[in-house]
Amino acid sequence: MSITAATTAETNEQRPALQHGRAHEQLMGEALAGYRLLGWRVSVTEQGVFLPLGPATTALAMPARIGSRVLADLKARMLSGPVTVIPGPREHWIFLAELVALLPTHLKAPPEVQFVRSPQRIALPPTMTRYGSLRWANPPSHSRHWFPPFTAVLALARAAAAQDRR
Repeated sequence: MSITAATTAETNEQRPALQHGRAHEQLMGEALAGYRLLGWRVSVTEQGVFLPLGPATTALAMPARIGSRVLADLKARMLSGPVTVIPGPREHWIFLAELVALLPTHLKAPPEVQFVRSPQRIALPPTMTRYGSLRWANPPSHSRHWFPPFTAVLALARAAAAQDRR
C-alpha cells in the first residue's frame, strides 16, 4: 500500500471519531451555556460538566426502578425538579434537591438511596460514561430550574423503596 493510500485510509477511519468528538464538544458548549443561563455555577473538565453541591443543595441517588416512581409522585405534587440519569447495567437516577434544613445525622434513607452532599459534585448531561451519555429524566427549564425540598424526595423514595420490597 502506498503512503497516500495508507494516509487516506487512516483519515477515513478517523473522520467518524473526529465528527463524534466535535459533535460532543458542541453539545458540551450548548449545555454549559444553558446551565449558566439557569444561574448554575457549573464546571467543565475533561471528564464532563459538573454541578458542585453547596451548603443549600444535595442530591439523592437511587436505582431507576425507584427513581421513576419518585419522579411520578413529585410531578403529581407539582414538586418535580431536575433529575439526571446515569446509564449502565444498573441505571441510577440523581435527584437534585434543596436542603431546607440541616441534614440530620440520624436521618435514615433506604439502603438503595444514597445522599450526595457538599463538597461533592454531580455530573450533568451530556457527560459521557462508558455506557453512554448522561441524560435528563426531568430536565431543568427556565420556568422550573429550582430544586425540590430533599425531605419530599426522601419521603417519596422511602415509600417507593418499601413498595419495591413487597
